[in-house]
Amino acid sequence: MSYEKLFEKGKIGKITIKNRCAMMPMGTVYADKDGIATDRLISYYEARAKGGIGLIINEYTGVDDIDSIPTIGNLRAARDYHIPGLERLTDAVHKYDCKIFAQIHHGGMTSKPALTGRQSLSPSGVPAAPGAAVPKEMTVEEIKSVQQKFIDAAVRCQKAGYDGVELHGAHSYLIAQFFSKYYNKRTDEYGGSAENRARFALEIIDGIRKVVRPEFVVGIRICGDEMVEGQMTLEDNMEIAKILESKIDYINISNGCAQNGDANCDPYSFVPGWKKHIAKTFKENMSVPVIATNTIKNPDWAEELLEEGVCDFVGLGRSQFADPDFVRKTREGRPEEIVKCIGCMYCRERLMADMPIECSLNPMLGVEYIYKNIEKNGKRKSVVVIGGGPGGMEAAMMLAKNNYNVTLIEKSDKLGGTLNVADKAKGKQVITEYVKTMEILVKKAGVNVVLNTEATPENIHKYNPVGVFIACGAKPVVPPIKGIDGANVYLPEDVLLNKVKLTGKTVVVGTGLTGLEVLEKLGDEGSELAAVEMLADIGPGVFPPIRKYIVADIMSHKPETYTAHKLIEIKDKVVVVESLADGAVKEIPCDNVVVSLGVAPVKGLVEEYEKEFANVVVIGDANKGGRIHNATKDGFTKAYAFDM
Repeated sequence: MSYEKLFEKGKIGKITIKNRCAMMPMGTVYADKDGIATDRLISYYEARAKGGIGLIINEYTGVDDIDSIPTIGNLRAARDYHIPGLERLTDAVHKYDCKIFAQIHHGGMTSKPALTGRQSLSPSGVPAAPGAAVPKEMTVEEIKSVQQKFIDAAVRCQKAGYDGVELHGAHSYLIAQFFSKYYNKRTDEYGGSAENRARFALEIIDGIRKVVRPEFVVGIRICGDEMVEGQMTLEDNMEIAKILESKIDYINISNGCAQNGDANCDPYSFVPGWKKHIAKTFKENMSVPVIATNTIKNPDWAEELLEEGVCDFVGLGRSQFADPDFVRKTREGRPEEIVKCIGCMYCRERLMADMPIECSLNPMLGVEYIYKNIEKNGKRKSVVVIGGGPGGMEAAMMLAKNNYNVTLIEKSDKLGGTLNVADKAKGKQVITEYVKTMEILVKKAGVNVVLNTEATPENIHKYNPVGVFIACGAKPVVPPIKGIDGANVYLPEDVLLNKVKLTGKTVVVGTGLTGLEVLEKLGDEGSELAAVEMLADIGPGVFPPIRKYIVADIMSHKPETYTAHKLIEIKDKVVVVESLADGAVKEIPCDNVVVSLGVAPVKGLVEEYEKEFANVVVIGDANKGGRIHNATKDGFTKAYAFDM
């Protein structure tokens, strides 16, 4: 593609954006406990500006540090002492000809009383979800006070050098609560009709316009469709948007609400484009520029959205986590080198735990300020990396960047390791794309890749390495129980790689993510299913926004479920389990058994290499079983620190 639309200049208000790529506001928990911009946060945004993005709308920036604290590390513009840090941020971004808006925010009912020590505010005292804490209905005096906090925050942002502000009117935060017919039950001038429900935001916008420069941009983010019965529909939100239209410079379209975050930050099972009709409706009916997210993982899709007239600017979200150089690589004709988000939701998982965000694929995310200088002290000395999975590939690239002569040995015929099994699960084709990209990047880094070779201490000696990185993963856990070696007993990879075609009834023992993927595949293929899990629910440890969709798919096949049961024995056509509640023993008739109990490092492997080589570094599953982020982070950090 030529990406003519993507790299066309665009106007928002009175300012010009160098391309049609806008980084969406995403929480990071990188600010300090007082909401001040840290080196960590500034370096993170600077890397995205350097990577070519035309506009950054930074994460939600608190206007109130008394009644609205959503996370410990919430960036704020609530006090004058926040201005210097914000100025450092805007200076870091502007030197790359990138514009930056602050998304000014008040959580309302979604604030955390545990952090504020106060009852949260809301238009009507309606809790965020059934069973959640009941917030305080705001008085008119409190409404005016909070509106002034938005206005004051906008002034601070202007002083700090921002090009504009975006009011956060989405995701059931305070402004969205006023918009909402579900949360706003007021009977005064701030409730009832759409005009009254929009009044809170309109008065903020009018107040900001009176105190900022004419060219200072004022926009708003709203949810096009909240996608929950009884909440705001596309038609409802379009009505609000038309009321706001004459007052704003642009509108940023998201989706979902406090009861449906998946409509905003969707897992891998959601197909890109599933919600584009919403943004297109706004684009076709509004005179101001429309920015919209649409699960954009690659530039081709971004270009198509612009060509189709879905939006004026494409909103890049998690794709900017996975690869800060997304835009620059596209502009330079290297789209195949973009590390594309796989929708694993690890970033969201961290955020929901009030932890600084990380990315499964990008170990540099949030630590750019630590790893900004690679010393290149390898002096072309030889290093061998054993294993071409995510940890091994990441380590090999970092070692090569550090000027080591790196040989990566992989026993199979391609790189990727266990990812070449994981990508066979339903909806996981995005992992295939990741492996292809990593193959390109590994070779571009100058790594000597040796495939179809089983590494041994003997054949590694010929490389005369100053270090050996063991990244050859682990082996499946197979418990020492009677019948585990039976002819009808299989491992997950046997099913996912189609090594076997199972018919009849299959019992899957262990329902972590891999076990769930096996159940899903077998169910889709028509097998009768039974699931055995030692914990109280199937899918233990799987992030809920991913778990709920895959479990719903599995349950459509009506499996038998034996939770709080442990495997005792496998007989011919029977699996024997024991209830952990009462010790009762049950026999489950079946034709096949799949044992999915995770992986563990190969015993004795590391010691074998340590006898032969002075510097042995163990990473990823070879060190401790984990997920993709464990492997990439381990490989990156240990390779960065290696100095021999």
